[in-house]
Amino acid sequence: MQNKLKVLLINSLLKGGGTDNQCLLLARGLKELEIPVIVACPQRAELSSLLEDYGIETVHWEKNLSGIFQLWKIINSREISIVHAHHGRDYWPTIVAGSLAANKPKIVLSRHMAKSPGSWISKHYLLESCDCLVAVSHFTKKVLIQGDYDPLCPIKERHQRDPLLGDHRKIKVIYGGIDTQRFYPKKAIQLRNKLGIEEEHFLFGMIGSYDFPVGKGQLEFIEAAYQVQKLLPKSRFLLIGRGNMQQLLEEKIKSYSLQDHFFLIPHNSEIENWINALDCLVHPAIATEAFGLVILEAFACGKPVIASFLDGIPEAFEACQFGRLIPPWSIQELCQAMVDIGNWPPIPEEKRWEYHKKIASSYSYNIMAKNMLKLYDTL
Repeated sequence: MQNKLKVLLINSLLKGGGTDNQCLLLARGLKELEIPVIVACPQRAELSSLLEDYGIETVHWEKNLSGIFQLWKIINSREISIVHAHHGRDYWPTIVAGSLAANKPKIVLSRHMAKSPGSWISKHYLLESCDCLVAVSHFTKKVLIQGDYDPLCPIKERHQRDPLLGDHRKIKVIYGGIDTQRFYPKKAIQLRNKLGIEEEHFLFGMIGSYDFPVGKGQLEFIEAAYQVQKLLPKSRFLLIGRGNMQQLLEEKIKSYSLQDHFFLIPHNSEIENWINALDCLVHPAIATEAFGLVILEAFACGKPVIASFLDGIPEAFEACQFGRLIPPWSIQELCQAMVDIGNWPPIPEEKRWEYHKKIASSYSYNIMAKNMLKLYDTL
């Protein structure tokens, strides 16, 4: 099928979240495999300039009343053979436009969240209406097939995650990938100096968006930092991200008198350098998590990770098993892991590169694109 393959990736956001980055990296990987690929996205999308930098063709598409007609026109005029949507909000426009197109392209949907789409129509008819649903982890596949129920959990989002109905054979697992040419071991002394982090300091860092109601565990990280700083005076703490919890986080840091030891930095384009500036990545997720690509990014830089034993996170941690998995919602376990790893000796450079090679061999975006291409060829 490859000689006839022409892929349209559909993304009505492309603002820079994990799903959007995966869409961009898939497009880049397919192009490097010499597969014709087009991305349908908003004209002024945050990541559209990166697509241009990689030489990936884009077509203007907005999710609005005329969006389905626009997609239908693109699919027909460009003779698209695969339409692939990444956000839940784009599933049904993709399905309807693809189904109405004269050339009947195969319809592929990716599920980047550890829960099924919430609408009644999706629960009953999504699988029937697509050719394949790609889950980004085995845990995500489990939720889509069996559901997941945790009614006693303090996080409401975890109480009831219902499965999809239909032909579950259409659900396939393909892990996400990272850019291992971007995330690799290197010195980041200048960034540490910028924060006043000395060589003897041990810098714990957390990276991720922080939106209400619970973010990705940032409040728990701050609470743990308060206790760890007393037990490990050389410890310092960094939080990188963006979201509507910022004021609350700043107030929490101030309430613990951590202003001289805790740094809050906006999301930026130097994430790979900041990971290299860390001594340990902390990922204390408490809500839902399909996989945890930031864990792979840290491993690729040769950094240990402390992460919650939650949803798809253990699958990402399995890649190197460097650091520690802890029970979610346990500040005590998080503190103990941070103190233990904070007392580790420096990691040898050759060891850091061993971890990088492990990630590059199995979790690069090139591998993801090859696996996706194999899937396309089976449809």
